[in-house]
Amino acid sequence: MTVTVTQPSINVREKLAELDKPTGIAGEAMLRAETPQEQFNLIGAGRRNLIINGDCNISQRGDFTTASSSTDEEYYLDRFQQNHNITANKQHITSNQPSALSNTKSWRLTATATTNGFMGTRQTIEDYKLFNGREFTASVWVKTNHPSVRFYLYDGSNTDQGKKTAIADGEWHYLQETFTLDATAGTQFSIEIIILSEAGGNVSITSGDYVEFTGLQVELGKVATPFEHRSYGEELAACQRYYYRIDVGQVGDRFSLAECSSTTQADGVISFPVTMRSLTGPTGLDQSGTASDYSVYTAGGSNTCTAVPTFIRASNNTALFKFSVSSGLTAGNAAQLLANTTDAYLAWSDEL
Repeated sequence: MTVTVTQPSINVREKLAELDKPTGIAGEAMLRAETPQEQFNLIGAGRRNLIINGDCNISQRGDFTTASSSTDEEYYLDRFQQNHNITANKQHITSNQPSALSNTKSWRLTATATTNGFMGTRQTIEDYKLFNGREFTASVWVKTNHPSVRFYLYDGSNTDQGKKTAIADGEWHYLQETFTLDATAGTQFSIEIIILSEAGGNVSITSGDYVEFTGLQVELGKVATPFEHRSYGEELAACQRYYYRIDVGQVGDRFSLAECSSTTQADGVISFPVTMRSLTGPTGLDQSGTASDYSVYTAGGSNTCTAVPTFIRASNNTALFKFSVSSGLTAGNAAQLLANTTDAYLAWSDEL
């Protein structure tokens, strides 16, 4: 004889909620969460990412939407430094990012010659000593047509660690790796996305080979969590700790008010929107174009500059600079420092 036993279905979550357990409201909410993302949101697991501008949205130095020549060691995309020993083009890509990061942009480096070498970009993290001997996980979305892309840690002591991917199909792929920063020899903390051999040397690179990335995240622990999206304003302020640029919208826009120190010089001062990285602040002034892109305006009229703006000094909160003209100023009078063309800008760098 066959005996059939049935039992009514139960809701496990409801039964757990009925148990006499000291979970409280927050604990019950964690038990009811259906995804890790919901749990992260419940416990407020924010500010996890040690990388600044990991979504590639901030680019104060230019839009770079058209591929243009890249120089090794230069900064273009905020907080990311080029790292290549071959001729290459840089480009800021504004669309076609992975679906998981639809609100991001991406950064691409493309070889423009066929040769042996390496090619990539890196970000150096400040206060590396805080992380010596600690375990962390790095994650990134990468797209490439070259089989030797590495997700690479450099700690300044040649104890490099990395993960190579042979996926060279021109599609987006998610990479993650857990590292430990050298507790004794580490003098730097840089993460690189780079075409490089496993031994850390040159590889064969063909003109047109590229590496592109977005969604770079570095966080303490053994697990890669979903990319931490921060607001544009917050990310911009973080970038301005290392680089600040004043652009003009149209001819005649003012950089700053100034005081005429002589008949041929007007000194301007600006306050940085955020305190810059080092105690001494930037040590130079970056500007574009030629002298004729700038002018000094006083009650007596406008005077075109005879030299590009010159750095005087800076702290980590303010910067002083000068505009020079041939004549026409009155010492002690007020002036305005203006742009004669839309190419003019002033910028200060305090990168690591």
